[in-house]
Amino acid sequence: MDLLDLLRVSDVQTVEAIATTLGVSRRTVLRDLASLRGRGWPIRTDSGPGGGVYLDRDRGLRAVHLSIDEVTSLWVAAQLSTAAGNLPWSRNARSALNKVFTSIPDERQRRLRALVGRVVVSRPATQRVLEELGDAPPELLSAFEQAFADNHCLGFHYTDRHGNQSQRIAEPHGLLVEPPAWYLLSRDAESGQPRMFRMDRVRRVRVLADRPFTPDFNGLRRQYDERRAHRPA
Repeated sequence: MDLLDLLRVSDVQTVEAIATTLGVSRRTVLRDLASLRGRGWPIRTDSGPGGGVYLDRDRGLRAVHLSIDEVTSLWVAAQLSTAAGNLPWSRNARSALNKVFTSIPDERQRRLRALVGRVVVSRPATQRVLEELGDAPPELLSAFEQAFADNHCLGFHYTDRHGNQSQRIAEPHGLLVEPPAWYLLSRDAESGQPRMFRMDRVRRVRVLADRPFTPDFNGLRRQYDERRAHRPA
């Protein structure tokens, strides 16, 4: 058991009692308490008779139950804020987000970090893209979020930059955001080849719950790099 686990399952504890339970020194307990406070944990210390250290469960982020989708949305918003330049409060976005991440259980942390690790926020879209950019269909956002989080393929109709239309089944391994444009970084479910789709060109999208896949964002990036390396100069 570590200090945080002990505070989660106990009421008020003196520093000495905590040190005895954990088999560490009083100095170590004080250092670790300071570290937890720095990470945003609402730890209270009351002095005097009957006082001690405890986790204030009625305050702080622990009292807010955020879903994985909600934390992911905060992460994307923070990344977009940073990418937009020196906006007010944008410097604190990373620090605030780290506190959110550390306030949730380890298993959910791992899932969240794996999810946001597949999202790339890049420079804003070029003027050419802005001039031709259309609106994504209303049903696309919810379908993409579901397929991306649950590791299911997407089926859709696609119109490329030359006006050619096709039907696609894609594994959504990654997301590239060049605000306000965004792109699906995927593998073709049949050929295994890397494909990138601009989402305003997608129509009639559907989640294929019977077509699961295993996320492999790093492998997909290597495929993109290899393709660029072999492209004629």
